[in-house]
Amino acid sequence: MRISHLRPDVSQLTPDQKQLWETCQGMEQAFLQILLKQMQATVQNGLFPKSLQRDIYEDMHRQTLAEQMAKSGDVGLASMLYRQLQQQLTTQHNNPTE
Repeated sequence: MRISHLRPDVSQLTPDQKQLWETCQGMEQAFLQILLKQMQATVQNGLFPKSLQRDIYEDMHRQTLAEQMAKSGDVGLASMLYRQLQQQLTTQHNNPTE
């Protein structure tokens, strides 16, 4: 089941809304990167011994994978976060408190 239909249409967003959307995607990417790192930590040592080079490679791989996952929209965390924050911003804009 794909949930990409929940994503906002970026071509119709104002510059502020685009910035909020990009920030939400960044938050999703950071969350996914942490999630992937914790998942990988549960796996026993692989074929290659632990080294600084392997750690750097694994970090770069996780970062790229998390970025691709966030941009695909299949996880949906950015979409949910965007909708919630956009709703709060709209409410604040329409009903300012002093």
